Amino acid sequence: MKRYWHELSREEQERIIDEGITIGELMRKYKQPEWCTYTDALQGQMGCWSLVWGDIHSEDDCKNCDCYKGVENG
Repeated sequence: MKRYWHELSREEQERIIDEGITIGELMRKYKQPEWCTYTDALQGQMGCWSLVWGDIHSEDDCKNCDCYKGVENG
């Protein structure tokens, strides 16, 4: 079962990245938030940098993003 990447602590994310996980492995093992409409947000340089590099840990962190699909945005 895939875990949500944003639910890992920053320390867990850094450890996984430091261990050399590939983008393909990251996308196979982890999911992006359900409220995110960014296509393949976990795809490293072509994805959402804020999500991949550990700046996103809750829905509130994304509310100003154009790719945020919240209740008020439909």
